[in-house]
Amino acid sequence: MSAPIVTPAPRVWQADVRLTPDGRRCFDDLLPYCLDEAWSWECDHADQLTVVYHVDDSVAEKVEQRLSEALERSRVVPARQARIVYDSWSTDVAPVTGADSGPVRFTVGPGLAVHGPGSARLVRALDGLFLDLARRWGADEYLVPHLVAWETIERAGYARTFPQHLTTCAVVASDLPALDRFARARTAAERRADLREAPVAVAPTVCLHLFAALNGTRLTEPLIATARQSCGRYEAGTTTEATRLWSFDMREVVYVGDRAGARRFRDRALTDLTELVRELGLPARIGSANDPFFTDSRADLAGYQATWDLKQEVCGRMASSGAAVAVSSVNLHQQHFGQGFAMTEASGATASSACVGFGMDRWLHWIHGYLGDDPQQWPAILRRGLPDTR
Repeated sequence: MSAPIVTPAPRVWQADVRLTPDGRRCFDDLLPYCLDEAWSWECDHADQLTVVYHVDDSVAEKVEQRLSEALERSRVVPARQARIVYDSWSTDVAPVTGADSGPVRFTVGPGLAVHGPGSARLVRALDGLFLDLARRWGADEYLVPHLVAWETIERAGYARTFPQHLTTCAVVASDLPALDRFARARTAAERRADLREAPVAVAPTVCLHLFAALNGTRLTEPLIATARQSCGRYEAGTTTEATRLWSFDMREVVYVGDRAGARRFRDRALTDLTELVRELGLPARIGSANDPFFTDSRADLAGYQATWDLKQEVCGRMASSGAAVAVSSVNLHQQHFGQGFAMTEASGATASSACVGFGMDRWLHWIHGYLGDDPQQWPAILRRGLPDTR
């Protein structure tokens, strides 16, 4: 008879601090990277920051150090006060009949979901609205792949800023014996022995492809493009959350041109998105935000982003939980991608860029929570996005 498994005694880590809402979110997101070797854990922000966890004695000191480091990164407070563009958070909206049951969803793997026909219809309607916005802003539609070259990731600086999101790829070694061994393998370990790193990764965002296509280009006039594709962002500890899927769909609209034009594009997109959210009439808030920077460069990156007010988010209030979920973002990149991809504007100066992102799965859950997936119960603006109901 095998010996019973003994769970280590609980350990308690505490800090007498009150984090900001963004700080709490950051700390919670960093916890899986501190407690990877823990059997289980719970975090409480009520009176003082408290983490109760179970780990073996051999890693206890390392875990405590990681928790302290996570706290320091979470205490980074942007120097600039957040700017609120629109706020209907307290709007009282009663979900329509059937909405509270949630969209039909089948989990088929970690962070992987299949949604039913009603969800597909709602996403199609939403994407119709987003594509109309993109065309109104002067965008042409492009097709892009769901894999991205590592060279593109490096040029974009994505590995330095968001390493936690990347999903690398592997292929079977290019020789006949390897193919035979892989085909006969019975365990994951046997298969891994014949896998080789591929020069591509799952695309974490759509816009990288468009910048790569313009690499080394001198633009005679600004370019505005839109594309929709599946993306992959890994987030440790969140693969069961419906609004933080590993694989999800995103539509983006990208501007590349001069600095003033990028700001005008950003401002118009923000104005039109605000009007769209207002017309939908659902609880939401639009305002400045920071990206999820996890590395030890968080202070510098978050500070720069906040100082120049580079990121705005549309956060929907979820009907089921009241939680805030960022469904869209409007981003001003300055000359970051222009430098990385050697793009220049007509004058020869380094090009500036901006983009708007629509997380299709997040919009689905936000809208469905109040309006369901029956077009007869949707407001007119949403029905307009559905081709077969116009």
